[in-house]
Amino acid sequence: MKNRQNTRWPALGKLSQREFLERYWQKRPLLIKKALHPFPDVISPEEVAGMSCDERVESRLIMEKGGKKPWEMRRGPFKPAMFNKLPKTHWTILVNGVDRFIPRVNAFLDHFSFVPFWRMDDIMVSYADDKGNVGAHVDNFDVFLVQAAGKREWMIEDRAVPKDDFIPDLPVRLLKKFKPTHKWVLEPGDILYLPPRFPHHGIARGKGCMTISVGFRAPTQAEILNSVVSSAMSQLDDTARYSDPDLKPHAPGEISRDALRKISDTIQHAIGSEAFLGDWLGRFATETYGDVNLESTAHPVPAGKVASEVKSASFIVRAEGARFAYIRSGKKGVSFFANGQRQELNGKAAACAQLLADHVVVGTDRIVPLLADAKAKKLLSELLGAGSIVLEG
Repeated sequence: MKNRQNTRWPALGKLSQREFLERYWQKRPLLIKKALHPFPDVISPEEVAGMSCDERVESRLIMEKGGKKPWEMRRGPFKPAMFNKLPKTHWTILVNGVDRFIPRVNAFLDHFSFVPFWRMDDIMVSYADDKGNVGAHVDNFDVFLVQAAGKREWMIEDRAVPKDDFIPDLPVRLLKKFKPTHKWVLEPGDILYLPPRFPHHGIARGKGCMTISVGFRAPTQAEILNSVVSSAMSQLDDTARYSDPDLKPHAPGEISRDALRKISDTIQHAIGSEAFLGDWLGRFATETYGDVNLESTAHPVPAGKVASEVKSASFIVRAEGARFAYIRSGKKGVSFFANGQRQELNGKAAACAQLLADHVVVGTDRIVPLLADAKAKKLLSELLGAGSIVLEG
């Protein structure tokens, strides 16, 4: 298998994966001019508008001016006729989870696979005409702001802000204080990376400004702990109780150090092992969102016919909204997670799973050499039948 550390990612410009992660990731902003130039055909303004009218999709309209009051926010789905009534300036349409609905946007994630896929959240697309913006704000997660069409002027501060300080009584969270230290105008193919909580403000310059925001997961500690505990609770023996046959004499009102250690050991045994945490994280990281419908892409193929179907296609593509990950086990084995489910794989089946998890789009020429293995064919049959992968070309 190709060494991913030697892969060149155009989205990083001249930086290597190691250089980016060591110098910039969650540390400081990075502007990469002409990173993806000429910019590929990923999504059109008409598709953004259409998605904002779809009841399955989360969308918002933010109007700095021209609404009933400053910074008016409306939530979709919208009616198509609304677009004819918008003012000429100072409005922005935002659509979330676009990668879960449009194959080209889903495939666009491969440009950012220098960060593990399990850390990725979704792609949001914003469209604005002149002076459209959402105000100066911070995000609680890493984001790559990719200019897809038109021009947008970005202003940022070069330090993260640790605490929220927003203008009260507004439907959008705008910073009370914003003192930009850098200013750039991004054109199609330019990329601005921002770590969490770096203040930024982007303003459309002219008509037809479209920005693709690749956002990353940043669950709170409370969300992580709640999920871990819930997972542990589902596996515990309800009959097991606290016991202390080695109880030693001490004052009746005292909670002893021995009792504290015993409780700590109980918790550590329940949730502290690497095996438990690996299983939890694999399932947690690959759970699909509620708006994902993999049944629509299901294509049942018996394992005995998988080889011929794969050979007749050019690509195996991860379906929109499907999520894969793996944890290495032994020299040639992996625990493979697909949409919250786990299976243990070895040999060529493990190599096949790794290829599917490392890429959204995989050339079938890389899969065909593995099809002599019955377990690899069974894996592909299961994923095709579940709608998690599709064959193209």
